[in-house]
Amino acid sequence: METIDRIKDLAVKELALDPGKIDPSAPLDTLGVDSLTFIEFMFKVEDEFGVKVSDEDLRKIKCLADLERHVAASLQAAGKA
Repeated sequence: METIDRIKDLAVKELALDPGKIDPSAPLDTLGVDSLTFIEFMFKVEDEFGVKVSDEDLRKIKCLADLERHVAASLQAAGKA
């Protein structure tokens, strides 16, 4: 399964999002995700993929596609991709 698909599946499960309405490039707030909810979601993402997201990186993530790029780069850097 592709990284973005795993992130979308996790978002559906953890954030109760409608899978048919998830646009990976849509700003998180348009999906109804506030900053606190997103931080909690990030802990799930870190557990799911075995990567860490720094506070600095977290501020740069504005949509699920940004998150996917960060996770993919982290996995590649760790030799897990």
